[in-house]
Amino acid sequence: MTEAKLTRAAIVDAAIAVADESGIDGISMRRIAERMGAGAMSLYRHVPNKDALLAAMTDEVSRRNPYPSPESQSWTWRDRVQIAAEVDWYLYQKHPWVLFTFAMPRYNFGEHSLIVLSWLVEGFTGDLGVDAREGTRMSLSVWSFTAGVALQQVSARLLVHRDVEPADCSGLGALLEGAPRWPTPPALAELHGTGAGNLLEPEHLLHTGLTALCDGFQAYARRA
Repeated sequence: MTEAKLTRAAIVDAAIAVADESGIDGISMRRIAERMGAGAMSLYRHVPNKDALLAAMTDEVSRRNPYPSPESQSWTWRDRVQIAAEVDWYLYQKHPWVLFTFAMPRYNFGEHSLIVLSWLVEGFTGDLGVDAREGTRMSLSVWSFTAGVALQQVSARLLVHRDVEPADCSGLGALLEGAPRWPTPPALAELHGTGAGNLLEPEHLLHTGLTALCDGFQAYARRA
């Protein structure tokens, strides 16, 4: 690649592709340079270090996955929570490594992350009547919960290059199927043999958990 085509945007784009294929551990200036057909040292003219690159990658992923415009929409604050969770759920399936960078202060809350945060906060402050600080706390709670459930869904992909032998069934799954591996704690005894159903399905947990979280937000706002 010629120097004229070697831009910060092109480097970030190549780095995202590498991370999608190999995870965050696969990111290195050498590997990105090889992908771009350039010398590793030439990348440093556009990106000072790996930390700056990861921050730029994270914000670029936020830019590519915006929340939809609320213009001419009649969304409630609960609708915004649901929309945000759906957009983020898709984002985590496409870019699982972002679960790590979003969780690290040195990489998160770039320009576009703040824009999507503002979109969600606006729903809480406008409809639920809380102030910006409380709306931000609620938004971060939604994001944290969504990321936590998404981690269950994409964990196998995050561990793809690790020497890990996943069990066919978790300890809880075995208990629900009636074949517990260990003595059952008393509080879980009535679960024995009842079947997993949708109890262990991440998407079901996401939606039921968000409903409970929103009910809590509403109760808090009423008390306040």
